[in-house]
Amino acid sequence: MAITYDGSLLTDLGRVRFHLGDTVDDSGPKPADANFTDAELNGLITSEGTWPGAVAAGFENLAGLWAKHPTFNADGMATNQSDIATQYRESAVMWRQRAGSPASAQGSGMAPVCRADGYSQDLDNVTVSE
Repeated sequence: MAITYDGSLLTDLGRVRFHLGDTVDDSGPKPADANFTDAELNGLITSEGTWPGAVAAGFENLAGLWAKHPTFNADGMATNQSDIATQYRESAVMWRQRAGSPASAQGSGMAPVCRADGYSQDLDNVTVSE
């Protein structure tokens, strides 16, 4: 399946593809060099409401896809594909911050924490550390 990318960064889809590193057909960031489909990325843009949010959701998806791949060791050679998941997870957190939403709050089924006690002024009420 061909992907839509012209390198101009004039569309939200193009921006999301650029930042996810998903710009070359059959050489995508998913396992087995798979690309995101245009429908998947457009769906993320719609559900997240912004292209930076869609980038964060894309990285969250990639972290999940790569996390299921085990570490491989054979005859002194090692490949740790779970490190790829960690890198994507860190990128997702960075993009969530850029998008102005708390890390891991969107796209994970979790709601941001809202403090309503006497100590609320001590903490940002939408930042949650894991």
